[in-house]
Formats: sequence, structure tokens, C-alpha cells
Amino acid sequence: MNLSKLSSVVADSATLKINAKANALKKQGLPLIHLGGGEPEYPAPKAAVEAILAKAKTEKIKYSPTTGTVDLKEAVIKYTKDNYGKTVEAQNIIISSGAKQAIYNFLLAAVNPGDEVVFPVPYWVSYPEMVTMVSGVPVPVKPANGLKVTLDEVKAKITPKTKAVMVNSPSNPSGMIFDEAFIKGIVETCEEKGIFLLMDDIYNKLVFGGAECPVAFKYAKNADNLVVINGVSKLYGLTGLRIGWAVSENKDLIAAMGRMQAQTTSCNCDISEAAAAAVLNGDQSVVTDLKAQLEENRNALMQELKQIKDVGVTVPEGTFYTLVDFRAYGKNSMELAQFLLEKALVAVVPGDAFGLDGYARISYCASKNNVVEGARRIRWALDKTSPDEITIGGKIVKRTW
Repeated sequence: MNLSKLSSVVADSATLKINAKANALKKQGLPLIHLGGGEPEYPAPKAAVEAILAKAKTEKIKYSPTTGTVDLKEAVIKYTKDNYGKTVEAQNIIISSGAKQAIYNFLLAAVNPGDEVVFPVPYWVSYPEMVTMVSGVPVPVKPANGLKVTLDEVKAKITPKTKAVMVNSPSNPSGMIFDEAFIKGIVETCEEKGIFLLMDDIYNKLVFGGAECPVAFKYAKNADNLVVINGVSKLYGLTGLRIGWAVSENKDLIAAMGRMQAQTTSCNCDISEAAAAAVLNGDQSVVTDLKAQLEENRNALMQELKQIKDVGVTVPEGTFYTLVDFRAYGKNSMELAQFLLEKALVAVVPGDAFGLDGYARISYCASKNNVVEGARRIRWALDKTSPDEITIGGKIVKRTW
């Protein structure tokens, strides 16, 4: 019996695949350090935990409204006003099972077969696959220099077939922020050409050193083509809730996204929605604490990586990732990741999953000790100017290659 043609062209998620390999090695009792993860080890905020317990005690765990509960939509309305300076109504919002579903709902609602969707390289691993799944054509835009495309590079890829541009800032996997001139320019370009602009803002508050992410709404004259994605997974370390949302002035678009959701997942988990509303309305010092922890981890990781001979390191401005250039070591991304996993027991994500071969995404949302130890193992495995012996899991290991 044959499977669909689509099933044969959609790839596994590289991040979930590396998670599975890492977890398998951990189950074997090996001293693995996982620097490929996409979720902070920060404990769940108290407001979320209390809301989950309170909801469970009602013994009423039922279907919720397809596009989100009233309480959570009100919390998102407040969040949007506080963080974007934008006033919206409930009809401008859809709550989904994670930001990922919100993006997919958008693509289902907006993209016709053969339509092109443009996005910068490096990109989040799921962008090309999701576009393919809706029969669209992914158009990645590779920067001529560094890890950030220019506005002109993006504009050069826009054609009469372009239906949407997707921008993730700060970027997973690089942690780089697109500056005000870029955001202003891409908003104006998409309005002028009558194409959708999706801003994937899931990390937009996880920035360091006083940095801020420019707000696309600020430059929109007619925001009907603009949709902004966010959620509680990254900012509050609540990846397991699977709650994200989309906000747009285009109520027809939001309604269409709701119909797509209704016919697939029906609705969101009402326990998760209660917890998400509580954390959005709760004590925001948890965000300050998480950012401080991540910034400390980032600084420690940068200090270690810069000691590795011939690697290209760009200091991330936000998120909890950095994309490191290992091309000097002559391995493709998959070979590099496999080598580090086997020799150093360190899990990283191959850069080709994000559109840049020879790179690896390293996450610093693990404990600081693990982040530092993982980087030191990477140096030992690759850099032959480093000492040829290292202690891994209490045992001295010698580099023999």
C-alpha cells in the first residue's frame, strides 16, 4: 500500500530527531550533554501551576471554543497593547496549539498551490516543510555576508508568484535581530506589493543587553496583510502547554484560520489555556529572571567557543541559540553533529536544517554547567591545539583521531 507523495517529501524535524537520539543515549546511562534543545530548563511559573491545579480541581475538563477562551483572548489583547502598542479585539486573535500551529493555520488560509513564500536564511527548520505541506513553494533567501539577509536581498526574491514573506526576529537559529530599517522596509514592501507579511515573534522579548525588537505594526499603514505570531512556550518556559496565537487586523484571515483549526484539532486544551492566561496576567518577574539566566549562559558559552581555533562565532542578540560556523573543520553539518555526538557525547543541531551547511546550532538554555562543559568537549573533540585528554562522566578520555 502506497503512502501519499507528500509524506515522501516532507522531512523529519531535525530538532526533534536530535532530541530522540540524545534521549536514547541518556537512557543508556551515558553522560550526554544536550545542547540541541529548544526549551529552557526554567521551572514553570507559579501562576501557571496554580491555574492548572485549580482547573483540574473543577473536574470539568471539556472542549473549549475553537479559536480560544475569552479569558485567554483578553490576556492576549492586553499583551498586544502592552508590548506592541496595538489595540485589537477578540476577532483579531486566534489561539492555537502552539505558535507552530498558528503559522500552519496561516499558510493553510493564505497560500494556494504554486504560491511562493519567501523567508530569510538561516530559517526555522519547519518553514520549508510547512510551506511544502500546503502545496506552496518555499523561497529561502541566503545572505551574501554573515547571518542576516539585507532588505534588498529579500526584495530580489519577490516575484508575481509571491504570496507571503515570513520573518523570525530574533532568529532561531542565529539569535540575530533584524533592525528597524529592515522591518520598516519589509512592511512597506509587502504593503506595496499586496502580499502577506508574517512576523514570527515567539522570541521577541527574549533579548539581551537592552536590545529591542522593532514592531512591525508601527510601520503598517494598512495592516490587513500583517499577521503576528507569539506564544508562551519560550518566554515563560512553558513548551508543554502548546499555546500560541496569531494577531491580525484582517478578521477574514483570522476567521479562515479558525476554520482550518476547527477541521483539524477542533480546539485547544482548556487546562493549557487557563495556565497561559494566568501566566500572561501574572508576575512578569519570571521573564526578567529567565532573561538574566539565559544572558549569563550566553556569555559563558561565547567565552568558551571563542577559544576554539578557526570557528566563526557571532554573539546572539536574543533567543537561546547561536549558529556557529565550523566549516574550517571540513565536515558537512550532519557529519559534524554525528561526530560530536559519538566522540564528545554532545548533541547539537546540524546547520543544514536551517539552510546553512557546515554550521551547527548550539543552545544555551540548559544549565550553565552543562553549557560550559559541552563547549569544552566540543573544543577537545575538534581543536587539536587543545589538551588531548578530557574527563567525561568521571572518566579520562584521550583524543586519538
